Amino acid sequence: MDMLIQIPEDASDGVFTVQDLLQLPETDRYQLELHEGVIRVVPPPKPEANDVQLDLAFYFRARGRKVYTEMGVKFNDHSYRIPDVTVLRPGCTATTEAVQSPDIVDLLVEVVSPTSVDEDRLVKAKVYASAGIPQYWRVEPTVTGYVVVQGLLQDGRYVPVGEVALVELLAGGGGLG
Repeated sequence: MDMLIQIPEDASDGVFTVQDLLQLPETDRYQLELHEGVIRVVPPPKPEANDVQLDLAFYFRARGRKVYTEMGVKFNDHSYRIPDVTVLRPGCTATTEAVQSPDIVDLLVEVVSPTSVDEDRLVKAKVYASAGIPQYWRVEPTVTGYVVVQGLLQDGRYVPVGEVALVELLAGGGGLG
């Protein structure tokens, strides 16, 4: 797949800002995230991962939570991510802007794919913990389906506090959020 991205002229030092990123043209062929000023091209989720995102969105909505799939979150001027599922803190509301503050986020979920294992387990966990997001869940594929690894923020990092099969969670068991 060929893709060309027009790079902003004023970003010649190679360190991009969230503002630079948001000026690039939108496309449904890929998503753009920013990590420490470096643009990351992320493919859209595969249908099965998209199903998991939607299932979790319905799960949280059924529990009265405000939840979004693929909502952009700005962690600082050089860090912008699009988590698979974002659950807002009780009483908080998303703005109409393309970029949301991590201050309104209670829980972020990433559906792990074979190409995103290290990114989801290590890099994103560190970014999300540094921003003070109280909970981070990873949905990991297994030979029998998906398992949800639930982490709570403690002392600046996520401590695993539960692991539940996705089908069990969706059936009403094992949820923290």
